[in-house]
Amino acid sequence: MKSVILVFICLIVTFPAFCQEEDGYYRAPSQRQDIKNNVYPNLERKSVNLYLGVEGGLELNRSTLSNNMDGLIGKEKGNDLYWGVVLGYNMNHVWSIETGYYKNPTHLIQSVRSGRSIPYIYKMGSGLNTIPIRFKRRVFTIDPITKNATIHVGAGVLLSPDAQNKPIDNRGFAGLSNNAPGQKPDTLRLKSDAFLSKKAVAQAELLLELHGRVSETLSIVVFARGNIGAKGMVRSEINYSINKQTIDTAQQLTNGISFNFGLVLRYNILRGYKYIDKNDDE
Repeated sequence: MKSVILVFICLIVTFPAFCQEEDGYYRAPSQRQDIKNNVYPNLERKSVNLYLGVEGGLELNRSTLSNNMDGLIGKEKGNDLYWGVVLGYNMNHVWSIETGYYKNPTHLIQSVRSGRSIPYIYKMGSGLNTIPIRFKRRVFTIDPITKNATIHVGAGVLLSPDAQNKPIDNRGFAGLSNNAPGQKPDTLRLKSDAFLSKKAVAQAELLLELHGRVSETLSIVVFARGNIGAKGMVRSEINYSINKQTIDTAQQLTNGISFNFGLVLRYNILRGYKYIDKNDDE
């Protein structure tokens, strides 16, 4: 009986040890949690990541119009969808640099009133092949415990090597005036020619991002960006004539400022650590 009681007591004592979670030190390297460096306290370890992302969103363009020709023509707000890919390097989840490619839509939206209840509305512009170069830094951690939600700010430049001075579109409208009986009607023409400018080759960019880490490899980024470039990257020359004689002219220009809103799905394709000597003053 004493031996049975002794075995029972041993089981009670050792049972919690069997139920404990496996020590992270004995796990496979891919499953271990981050273990502090106690062997070399003079070395500071920082995580480094190489990531690939796919982004998409909405771009808002605005323009100016020099003359509406007594209400004959007007300007509309431009809203374009776009997509892109990014490749970046992140240091310790604090700062990162990235580049990539995306189609940068730059358009003018015109409206023409021709006596209909609904005006004609058409888009003229170009989708530029753009290479972004960005620097971003974390400025605030929303969740200080898990550090899975952070806010980042950044700046960069957008390079579009295919931007050059060239015509890109044209639109024309023709009609006849209602003259008195027996008189020859007048021929009315409205012509709009659009041009791309090489000033669109470079734009500055400011950005604000909300990062949410879903796992150690996957993150979702929600962003708002402002692009600042030269006025008139796309322009339209408008001519109104009667019987081939110019009566009035106007010019429509992109105002050089656009806004992007969207999200990025970001995946860490390479992960590692970098060790820095705390006592190294060089």
